Amino acid sequence: MRSAWRFAAEATLGKLGRDLRTAGFDTLCQHQSRDVHFFDTIDGGRVILTRTRLLKLRLEARPLVFIRDNDPVQQMKQVVRELNLGWCDVNLFSRCLACNQNLYEVDREAVIGLVPAYVWQRQPTFHACGQCDRIYWAGSHHDRMVERLSAIFQDERRENQ
Repeated sequence: MRSAWRFAAEATLGKLGRDLRTAGFDTLCQHQSRDVHFFDTIDGGRVILTRTRLLKLRLEARPLVFIRDNDPVQQMKQVVRELNLGWCDVNLFSRCLACNQNLYEVDREAVIGLVPAYVWQRQPTFHACGQCDRIYWAGSHHDRMVERLSAIFQDERRENQ
């Protein structure tokens, strides 16, 4: 069963935010907002991800993970561990990495001319974002991303046994 975990990541955690979106988690990223009061304007149900002690103290009544490591892989492992996320919570490649909207599958014919010809010839399926119109396909990076996220969740499963 997929979970409904939702996150809000501060500007310094852009790679972590992108990894969470790749895993299918609804993740707002401060660096994409022009609002100086970003964390004050988001709903209280989102888990705040921060590396800033002052923000941690100011928002201590809200769900929050204080990220300790600089490495994005270790950051993701910390979130998985502290929130007890499992592989069943993941919905890979279901969100737009740029704007966080849900992706939907599009007919191959609809993307002719919108993706490189060699990509269109080799890829059987495409997904699109209804908000920013980006088109996604399982390119060469796809398998590496699956392996990396799978390893993160597998590592945490082993550590919790």
